[in-house]
Amino acid sequence: MSLLAGFFLNPLFLLAVVVFLGSRFIRHRSAALKLVLFNALTILCLFALFDLLAAVLLLPEQARFRTMDRFTHHGLQPLVDRETKWGDISTPYRVRTNDLGMVDAAMRTVPPKSEKRRVLLLGDSFVEGVGLPWEDTLAGMLSADLAPRGVEVLNAGVASYSPKLYYLRMQQVLAAGLQIDEVFLFLDIGDIQDEVVYDYFVPDKEPIDPLMNRAMIFFSHYSWIYRSWHERFFTRQENPKYEYGPYWEGIKGYHRVRARWMYDTTEFERWGKEGLEKATLHTEKLLALLKEHGIKATLSIHPWPEHVRQQISHSMHETHWKIFALEHGVELIDLFPLFINERPAEEVIAEYFIAGDIHWGRAGHRLVADEVLKRIEKNEP
Repeated sequence: MSLLAGFFLNPLFLLAVVVFLGSRFIRHRSAALKLVLFNALTILCLFALFDLLAAVLLLPEQARFRTMDRFTHHGLQPLVDRETKWGDISTPYRVRTNDLGMVDAAMRTVPPKSEKRRVLLLGDSFVEGVGLPWEDTLAGMLSADLAPRGVEVLNAGVASYSPKLYYLRMQQVLAAGLQIDEVFLFLDIGDIQDEVVYDYFVPDKEPIDPLMNRAMIFFSHYSWIYRSWHERFFTRQENPKYEYGPYWEGIKGYHRVRARWMYDTTEFERWGKEGLEKATLHTEKLLALLKEHGIKATLSIHPWPEHVRQQISHSMHETHWKIFALEHGVELIDLFPLFINERPAEEVIAEYFIAGDIHWGRAGHRLVADEVLKRIEKNEP
């Protein structure tokens, strides 16, 4: 049914309909004109079919709950309940989102106000919980542990977010009138590179009508032409440093240097220094926004498997955010010692990370959740 709707609502098919209806007003249609119109309509319908097939084939089924966003660059589609997969690494798992486009235990509408204390998690793919079902993720575990105490946990984590997008997302959440009492911000090593990529993104300041937003999501799923146009002019805009561009030597190069800003002087000078400055600026803006609304903030930092393997402690990432937290009077959870300690590195990686991936596995999420729980209990009024 969705494919049929995608074809009949395809921009090229709609153009064919307009051409056909317009031709009905031409009183005298010669044989040559009829042939031209027939060929034009056939070509438009064929291109509409190819456009639909390209969109469906080039956007994997598992990624269809992810969407472009004119204010936060990208996000998750609201009110989704579907099976997905994280690349070729994880086994299929169920993902559900609430009406705010946040991963949740079930599709639901989140009321603006609540009698419960609300804790919001901000972060990237680690916090979103890629590769695992809700109950095995940080947010799911915290929700189960804190629900009996009258605390509600909301998960605003989205893959490939960074401080600029954390800040924009928090603006969006507060503009919607959502009550938030405490925020935990998980600062990832990859944030620094993403800050460079998103520097060129200019958010649309005008609020988008919900119906229009649903239409944009629909067309981006079923029209390759529309998605390419939207991505070019609204998502990537004039960005010479987007992930697939020559600046990084393509997407493989982008991933290859992602963490090198911490220990490679050349990469740090080329883009790491700029990314770190922008990450710092946007985190400062986020903290100021939270302070303005009386929301308590706690920062958190964590290592990747390669840093566990190399036993890299006191890295630039760790040192920078520790100093930042002290200077700004904000609490920080340093998760590095939980992963980098006297235990053999490969043993730690095998236990706490998804095999062949940088993200936490179930045990890793449990380890982090226990540490966050300690801080929440400490901060309880």
